[in-house]
Amino acid sequence: MPRNWVAATAILAFLAALNFAEGAKRSPVVRQADHILIESGNPKILFNFLTETLQLPIAWPIAEYQGFVSGGIGAGNVNLEIIRYTSTPRNRNARYFGLAFEPYPLADALRELQLRAIPHSTPEPYASTLPSGSRGTAWTTVALPSFSRPGMSVFLCEYNPLFLKAEVRRKQLANRLTLSKGGPLGLFSVSEIIIATTNMKRDSTAWSALLGKPAQTGAWRAGAGPAIRLVPGGRDGIREITLAVESLDRAKDFLRKSKLMGAASGKGVMLNTSRVQGLRIVVR
Repeated sequence: MPRNWVAATAILAFLAALNFAEGAKRSPVVRQADHILIESGNPKILFNFLTETLQLPIAWPIAEYQGFVSGGIGAGNVNLEIIRYTSTPRNRNARYFGLAFEPYPLADALRELQLRAIPHSTPEPYASTLPSGSRGTAWTTVALPSFSRPGMSVFLCEYNPLFLKAEVRRKQLANRLTLSKGGPLGLFSVSEIIIATTNMKRDSTAWSALLGKPAQTGAWRAGAGPAIRLVPGGRDGIREITLAVESLDRAKDFLRKSKLMGAASGKGVMLNTSRVQGLRIVVR
């Protein structure tokens, strides 16, 4: 064998061993889904429905910020952010339009994205007033274009711990939900986020690169957050979310009495879409 072939073979073997070692030390990118973004033309009405009728805890009150209106609701293991951008027209119906993941330390997550060849944007800090009264970065977002679609934005969101300790806040909200016995629905978590895709093979490959192999159920799960499930669809985007409740019979009884009962969905039931601005919310 020619000497240059021997050298080339040795280099390839070294690179393969290096890649194997890096794979063995591979660290996760995300802790879990942090919040699901819901765009609404009437965010206050939807916010009040979730916090008053369904009695879910308030993560942050609805208020107007620079360029947008936002309010957060705790749903056990993830927050729901109701949002309206002041520059966009008011739509009659609401829609799921984004999914934010809490990364492991962002600097580590960015290195890991590079190793996995997952494209990402430049980190974008959002400046705000911190609890100390000083001005600083409240959170930093990093877009993930491989997962984002015209109707869905997927990104990393790291909070400045001087502004918010995300994991601590989630536990506090989950405890409040437990104390209230999950409100009238008996809700304790969001079990799944259903994402429709026009290209199952492409998107399955992308989600596996980010979150690893799916479980036997066919869904991906990161930490204690909701599972991500892909389903074939005519349009890309979040189709619905599934709420896990203590007792489906109890939840149905409340929905029936409150005239909130929608169509049956698998082993569960959907909230009447006309009462939640067109959103598909399944209770199971």
